[in-house]
Amino acid sequence: MKAFTSVRFPDLSRQTLRALSVVLLLVLASVARADRLHFSDGESITGALVGIEDGVVSWTSAILGDLSVEQHHVESIETGDRFDLKISGKELNNCWMYLQRNRQLLHCDEGVQTLSSWKLVIAAGETLKEPLPLLAQKGNLVIAAEDSSGNNNITKYNVEARSEIRFIESRHTLALRYQEESVDSQTTRNAWLTSYQYDQFLTEQWFATGNAFYQEDEFRELDQRTSAGLGMGYQFLDTAYVNLLTKGSLNYIDERFTTGETRTTPGFLWNLDFAWRFNEEGMEFFHRHVMLQGFDKGEDWELTTTTGFKYPINGRFSSVVQLEYDYDNLPAESAVDKKDQKWSIGVNYDW
Repeated sequence: MKAFTSVRFPDLSRQTLRALSVVLLLVLASVARADRLHFSDGESITGALVGIEDGVVSWTSAILGDLSVEQHHVESIETGDRFDLKISGKELNNCWMYLQRNRQLLHCDEGVQTLSSWKLVIAAGETLKEPLPLLAQKGNLVIAAEDSSGNNNITKYNVEARSEIRFIESRHTLALRYQEESVDSQTTRNAWLTSYQYDQFLTEQWFATGNAFYQEDEFRELDQRTSAGLGMGYQFLDTAYVNLLTKGSLNYIDERFTTGETRTTPGFLWNLDFAWRFNEEGMEFFHRHVMLQGFDKGEDWELTTTTGFKYPINGRFSSVVQLEYDYDNLPAESAVDKKDQKWSIGVNYDW
């Protein structure tokens, strides 16, 4: 997963500008809370604690620059920033640290904790999350193609695009998938799927969600499928290396087939997104699936999944190997295959 890049919104309203001003003031106020180092001779300086190793305190100051202070000259250190962390499985909120020669105290809303060593304090500091920008955007484009000749001339195209925009506590996700195949200039596959999802975070992990889908698949006799719904979701993890979320929503489903058959039914949609980045270079495993269950008939359900690996090539480009597996348990006619499985190798571009 790539880091977010900044994006600008034009024509902000007065109310929005006021809200942004308040947020900016809060951010500036939080930055102003610097750490303070107290020397054993009674003097003190402000700045930021960088680390503690082999009896030496590394410190940085806007006025004095980078400093190295032997630990026996330090009486205490008081951190200015507040943060949340987890120690031994226990969650602690709104914490700040007070370090002395013989004890290290962690002050949190849950009370005062005594840490066994200064190294543990630094380790706790490394778990801090960087605040999300007010407006951020990321996405990717995958293109895979195949052209073979011989007894049959086979051409295949597969294009996928995904874009995510997050503004304060809201998230907008737009996705598109297009597939085309032909044998001896005769089209044998022409399908595309587009979706829009809106998430409004209520807490750091819980969010309300809304979605809309549109799908066509001529050679599976699906003229069009539309679906829209509302529900709830939970963001388990959202870090530089791991992203995991799930959503569930009540949807209205409308299906129209090339045979003339139509189906309309309420249903349930279950969505799962998982990505695991192995290293800083960008090697990544990912899995996404969407399951749609109609309420009118228990056997009326469909599963769409994408699973694969990304391997970095250069800069924002990476190679991708993925398996797309679609299963429609109740297609238009029994002659239509329920299962559709496709391996592809392509090029991925992240932004």
